[in-house]
Amino acid sequence: MIWKMQCNKMKLNFLKKIKQFCGFIISYKYILLAIFGIFIFLYFILVSLSWRRFDAFNFLVSLTGILISIFFFKINLIAGLFKKLPKAVKYSLKILFICLILSFAVIQLLIIINMRSTSKPGADYVVVLGCQVAGEYASLPLLSRGYAAVRYLNKNPETKVIVTGGQGPGENITEAESLRRLLLERKIDKERIFLEDRSRNTMENFIFAGELYNLKDKNIIVVTSDYHLFRALSVAKKLEYKNVSGLPSRSQRSILPAFLFREYVTVMYYKISGRI
Repeated sequence: MIWKMQCNKMKLNFLKKIKQFCGFIISYKYILLAIFGIFIFLYFILVSLSWRRFDAFNFLVSLTGILISIFFFKINLIAGLFKKLPKAVKYSLKILFICLILSFAVIQLLIIINMRSTSKPGADYVVVLGCQVAGEYASLPLLSRGYAAVRYLNKNPETKVIVTGGQGPGENITEAESLRRLLLERKIDKERIFLEDRSRNTMENFIFAGELYNLKDKNIIVVTSDYHLFRALSVAKKLEYKNVSGLPSRSQRSILPAFLFREYVTVMYYKISGRI
């Protein structure tokens, strides 16, 4: 009898310790979640300052980081509210979450595969996609795209180049003009340079350049930032460009995670809206 009581006591103590350990693990997980939320907030603030661009997307992601941290402090309240939801709603939310995770993984894989693309020599045209200009100065992504185009053009002297991009807020010249100046500074013959200076986004880059220079049947190389290449090529194929490949320009590795996350959201938007 005494032996049974001792066994039961040991069993209860063991279960108590397991429960305490599980509680610690759960608390530790939520603490990490709070730290992760604060990191997201600070990271996107730093990215905005670095790129001198605090737009709606960066604001919303920073806000998400704050909400994740608040989630840590209100976990019991949120868990209680979740339990009160109808089963159908709970299952729907779980399925939605799983779909988001899977779509994020698949799209990131496709982006990373395209980041390693290599270009073939002898293209008819190089099409350089525009990017932000600060006043009259090209941003780092735009400079990187321009330099990648210069390297290709120097190796392929018969290839022509089309620089694209209109004029947005805070830009004193068009993105196409900024690229044209860069190419001229790098001794690219002005007779090889053609402009498309009305577009405001990736789709318009291809639409307007295609209309101006009849590109759909040409052999073209698209030059853009590595993280952007998958979407750019997808748009070109959607617009029935028949012979198009990509040349990625290297992005700043310190802010690449922000670009990759941003690109996932944009790819999803393009897919839902039928642009790719």
